Amino acid sequence: MTREPAPRPTDREIGPGRFQQPEGTDESRNRAASVGAGLLLLLLVVGVPLALVALGGVPQIPTSLPGRDELTATISAEQLLAVLVWIVWLAWLQFTVCVAVELRSALSGVGLPRRVPLAGPSQRLARTLVVTVLLISTAATQATAAVGSVLPEHTGGSATSISVSVDGGSATASPVEAAPVAAVEQAAVQGETTYWLGDVQLSPEEGTELVGQRVYIVQPPDGRYHDNLWDIAERSLGDGRRYHEVFELNKHRDQPDGHALTLERLIYPNWLLVMPEDAVTVDRVTAVVAEVAPPVAPPVSEVPAVPTTDAGVADTATAGTEAVTDVASEQQGTGNAGLIGAGLLAAGLLVAVDQLRRRRRTNEPSPDAVEVEVALRIGADPQRAILLDRGLRQLAENLRAAGRELPGVFGAVVDDTGVELRLSPPSTTAPAPWRVLGTGAAWRLDAADVDLDARGGTAPFPGLVSLGRDEDGRDVLIDLEAAQGPVAIVGDLDVAREVASAWAAELATNRWSDGLHVTGVDLPPGLDALPGDRYDTAASAADVLPRLRERRADVLGSSVLTGRLRSGGAGAWVPEYLVLGSTPVGNAAHQLVELTATNQRSPLGVVCVGALPGARWQLVAGSDGSLSARVLGLDVRANRLTSRQVAALGELLTEAPEPARAVDERRAAIEHEGAVERPPVVAPARALEPADLDAAAVRVLVLGEPRVETSRAIEDSRRALATELVVYLALHPEGAHANVLAAALWPKGVTTEVRESLFARTAEWLGTDADGRPNLVRGADGHVSLGSDVVVDWDVVRSLLARARQAANPGAERSDLAAALRLARGAVLSARPAGRYSWLARVRLERASQALLVDTVHRLVVLCRDGDDPAGAQSVAWTGLRLAPTEELLWRDLVRAAAALGGGDAVRPVARDLEATLRAAGAPTVSPATRALLEELAPGSDDAVLGSA
Repeated sequence: MTREPAPRPTDREIGPGRFQQPEGTDESRNRAASVGAGLLLLLLVVGVPLALVALGGVPQIPTSLPGRDELTATISAEQLLAVLVWIVWLAWLQFTVCVAVELRSALSGVGLPRRVPLAGPSQRLARTLVVTVLLISTAATQATAAVGSVLPEHTGGSATSISVSVDGGSATASPVEAAPVAAVEQAAVQGETTYWLGDVQLSPEEGTELVGQRVYIVQPPDGRYHDNLWDIAERSLGDGRRYHEVFELNKHRDQPDGHALTLERLIYPNWLLVMPEDAVTVDRVTAVVAEVAPPVAPPVSEVPAVPTTDAGVADTATAGTEAVTDVASEQQGTGNAGLIGAGLLAAGLLVAVDQLRRRRRTNEPSPDAVEVEVALRIGADPQRAILLDRGLRQLAENLRAAGRELPGVFGAVVDDTGVELRLSPPSTTAPAPWRVLGTGAAWRLDAADVDLDARGGTAPFPGLVSLGRDEDGRDVLIDLEAAQGPVAIVGDLDVAREVASAWAAELATNRWSDGLHVTGVDLPPGLDALPGDRYDTAASAADVLPRLRERRADVLGSSVLTGRLRSGGAGAWVPEYLVLGSTPVGNAAHQLVELTATNQRSPLGVVCVGALPGARWQLVAGSDGSLSARVLGLDVRANRLTSRQVAALGELLTEAPEPARAVDERRAAIEHEGAVERPPVVAPARALEPADLDAAAVRVLVLGEPRVETSRAIEDSRRALATELVVYLALHPEGAHANVLAAALWPKGVTTEVRESLFARTAEWLGTDADGRPNLVRGADGHVSLGSDVVVDWDVVRSLLARARQAANPGAERSDLAAALRLARGAVLSARPAGRYSWLARVRLERASQALLVDTVHRLVVLCRDGDDPAGAQSVAWTGLRLAPTEELLWRDLVRAAAALGGGDAVRPVARDLEATLRAAGAPTVSPATRALLEELAPGSDDAVLGSA
């Protein structure tokens, strides 16, 4: 026999609102009940003790311990009466405490009151009397927040977000329900965290346990109807048979009245039931943290201002030693301090910049762009990005192999020790090496357990985007897919736009979001330079609606997590996000909400600046750069990109045009490269030969991987930092002040003691010259430089190239160019270790040295070709391509040399190598000059290359 669900009320609203007292109730009856309850309350709290005292019922307090005779004697009537008096007094005291607790809860609006131990019936009686009395007072509206029989009406959908800021003692609130505002303001003044379920405030214990989860409040009886798990599941989940899921989520959890759910049919009013994530018309528990303005810290001694030359090299400065040096103060002057803490955002942007430089030439950056690059290199944390990326893919592969589905992740936290995923609903079955934290609301993977050698695999949660870093320095992320609808960034709209720009940039460049596509509207134009396969722009939100509508049809009614795991993340499961720098209005706003708001995860999403009706998550941006995701209980220092920073990024991500030629491009491609303007060579102060480098007691190699060669030893653990110090000085031959050096090596600050220890250790490592003078020179004015006997390979190469420009004949020029290439293992610091040498952008040698080496290779190829040595030209071209694999000028040199040696048949293998190299580097197409050359020398050989365009 099947169970019929209880009839659903047809003329009352679903949810707590339908249990409120209906309109038209007799007011006189309420008033009489309130007066009667007040008299009874007065009688119990005041009358009982007065009556006991009047009747001589004052409890007797023993003055000594009972003896053996008293303990073995028969109990008299007087003794029995004395015990009963004590019982009455204790019962009165317990009831009075319950009244005080209930009265405080009702008048302060703090929500469900704290439980009084061993006072279940007494507290319920006290609650009923207090509420009845308060029905005739103005405090009744607050009392209803605490009492189940008169719960305030809940609205369907997501929980209301609350923003409170305190400035000078005044509190302001974002749009919230009127009932909890007073309590929130009070919490703000006290700097407390409060927890809300819709407009009902929970106790700290309940809120801490339930924050971020969907929770249903069991309703009081309505006549003969009693709330039950079947009906709750039918209303919220669409199927009463899913009541088992609700039972499992709440089994043995402590409830507000001290009981716990043990039988599926036995639930009580005011119980808080955790619901599955797809429940509808059920609010989430939110955490509200008062945003109290931080105290102003006393000023910290900073590095004194050091004047710099146009080349970015510090001039001599006289200053005393400071306790701490900090490049953040310098970046603050250029407005880039915020990027120093944007670990995951900066890591993705740097990958995009470096990839472009590997495959294409870029323009000389402006001073603004240089400072942005320095800030990105200081702030980037590629190791955390790798941990997150590999850890997530490892999780997906483990679950796929076990035939299991992905968990419901709504956020993540990453630090140097590992990755934590935040889940809703919780799960206690994490696959090894992941482990369950607490009750399953979080999974953790330690850094030591991440398989860093693994490649490929599904990106399971591509909608993860970093909000910023919390007070513990951890990168905090939310999964936009888990919002199940639009996400709005409100508060300070200028800061909100900067946050939206940062999200768009990270989504388009991070390594854990394969194939994700972002469309920007009303965002700074510099973002147009982001990789075109992952980011584009639209004039308005309406222009994107057709694509969103088409994508929605592909995924409607399907499980994103299941589909992504089975398909490898391809096809319909590639996420599509629209990021708006303004608030959509009118029909466009309605359609965006309609297309993206669902009852399940979706690969389609909208992020907008400003309050959007229907937004599922609302994050609050503060004018101080804070960002609060209160629906998830998260507060961070926000990742942001200002318009000026975006413009600088646009420079760094823009490809430079092909150099201008003095002859027709097609003829130049076929015959030669024309009159290309050659980069200048600045010779060092002292001309050097390769023999000088070989004979030097201290050799500093900066071309390719940085290395210092000396006869003395240094601990391996200290070698990297000492090498960076020596390399900095090698590229600043005039030296640098100790403070400037420290700020370059420790951009986030260092003590004077540590700095001086490094200087002393490095001086010992470099030793002295033949005359006993130290190779690390410390001046009385605080200046530091290298001794004259230290030889740098870059100085030798520049000496050779400068001499080649003045050579009397092609043979001498060819000899000097060949000698220079034998020393070059790459451009300056092209193979530097990750996380170091952030100061290199200011030196402006990375791009300049690459251009100079490419010019050297090309010039030597031309000399070989003109000298009737095509084999030599081919060998030199291959050497150059090892230094600059995607430099098409050198590929064209190689094609000409191959054609001279073996005709079209020799060109075709070169064309295939070119195609493979460009594809591996992500280059979208070849230049017209390369295409023209291939068509001329080997018709049809360019098909594979052009096919990759």
